[in-house]
Amino acid sequence: MSSKQYDFVVIGSGVGGCGVAALLAKDFGKKVLVLEKAPHIGGRVASYTGKGNHVTIDGLELDATSFRKSLADSRCWVGYCEPDLKTLFEKGLLDGRTFENGGHGLFWGNKSRCHLLLDYLGEPVDMPTNKGLGFVDPNNNYAIYQVKPRDAYPWMTKEGFAATLNALRDMGKLSMEECAAAMHTDLETWLAEKHLNPEAYDYIKVVAACQTAMAEPKLTPAGDFLGYMAMARDIGMNLHTGSVATVAEPGCMAIPLAMERALKNAGGEIWRRTPVEEVMIEGGKVRGVIVRTQKGEYQSIDASHVICNIPPKHIFGVLHPRHFPAEWVNKLQNKWWSAGLLTSYIGLKKNIWEAKGVDERSFIWMPGVIKHEGYIGAVDMVIWNMAACAKRAPQGKGDFLFSTALTDVEMRNPQKVRRVIDFCMDWFKRTFTDWRENVEFVMWTPSDEAYGNWRPIGEDRPEVKSPYVDGLYFVGDQYGERLWGGGVDGASLCAVMCADSIMGTDLEFQIFPPYHRGIPKKAKTW
Repeated sequence: MSSKQYDFVVIGSGVGGCGVAALLAKDFGKKVLVLEKAPHIGGRVASYTGKGNHVTIDGLELDATSFRKSLADSRCWVGYCEPDLKTLFEKGLLDGRTFENGGHGLFWGNKSRCHLLLDYLGEPVDMPTNKGLGFVDPNNNYAIYQVKPRDAYPWMTKEGFAATLNALRDMGKLSMEECAAAMHTDLETWLAEKHLNPEAYDYIKVVAACQTAMAEPKLTPAGDFLGYMAMARDIGMNLHTGSVATVAEPGCMAIPLAMERALKNAGGEIWRRTPVEEVMIEGGKVRGVIVRTQKGEYQSIDASHVICNIPPKHIFGVLHPRHFPAEWVNKLQNKWWSAGLLTSYIGLKKNIWEAKGVDERSFIWMPGVIKHEGYIGAVDMVIWNMAACAKRAPQGKGDFLFSTALTDVEMRNPQKVRRVIDFCMDWFKRTFTDWRENVEFVMWTPSDEAYGNWRPIGEDRPEVKSPYVDGLYFVGDQYGERLWGGGVDGASLCAVMCADSIMGTDLEFQIFPPYHRGIPKKAKTW
């Protein structure tokens, strides 16, 4: 078992792992190695582009069988496919199309934390956003509206709309100190204290589900959601222009790939297909890692620092629990939960929204489509055509994405998943009556951890610097007591926070404007 020496070993190549690795190599000249067990980098960010009867990802060509395996690497699977997946590939129906392994919430586009970090690394990636907002009203026979900026919402009463605007303005005035104070409060309790108009409450609940992938306000840490609301004025974006963003071919994979280029340009490395068997810890201090090479051999890699880019519930696959307090281990393994996403990818031959009076670039809400059927909350759908905003489909063609947030437990229940799919497909076929002539294929991909692992209400995120093992750090969208938000943008902020924690620097303040930074530190108590 031979040994190699590095300053830093990063386990996992998600946005957080690739981001902190690139920073340490570029800004500080550190010798950095990123280890990824999957054949491709990116972690939960996985994008595919059709090439004939295959799809590609990170330089790999996949057939239908290997595509299923690739989805599994990011905790995703095919829940429904029409025609069946094998036929879909054999007929080349995905040719020229770029799609994700599910829904990726790239909030704020080119004004996002992620974009700012990539700019700083010298590897910018264009992230175009939606252009417009639509609404499908389940309470009015599923009427479809194009919501005009500054106009009253047509599905609301005059009083409800006024109350909604007042609530949004109040949240927009919150300071980050006030957001920080609400981190241990669930959103339902926080909203109840405001005595909101019912229409305003329902609207804000849907916005929260969209931004946090949590359909039930009782599960949502209020501070995480309020951060999005508090920064809206300063960032100069709204739901019409910044609900969601995407990336042209090769898709959101362009983000970790750009970070890899920055890392390699600074002398760093990424090893794919190299799972870590165990982090070596002796006397309470990191010594390195043991990996299994592509030849099936075990190899030790010495490093004074190890950074885990692994979701909190899964870190003990490489970290032996004996090195940590039993209470902490139990909390992460048994009390943390995961936010999942159920997403469709429907290939269209043409624009089907124009006949409905809706700009196909719009982000469209369809809330409360399933209620009182045993889900943790009401099922709220969002809809978007990514190919209308970025080059992700052959000329003249488009796509149609449904997406909804379900818990990890719900996502592992085939009956609950199928109930949502059946509802959406039935609505789609009733609404777009010429669908048979316009739809080339339908594919639904559930993921039980699409938006990562979330802490229970009242708990802090684990800090990026381990208090139990010297030289051990964590990075990702759910690490860092000052972190707020999640997903790609949360991971981008954490990458910078992790580098600052290790090196004693203030890159967070150099790279991000005040509204993108972490929440204020807790006041010290004696």
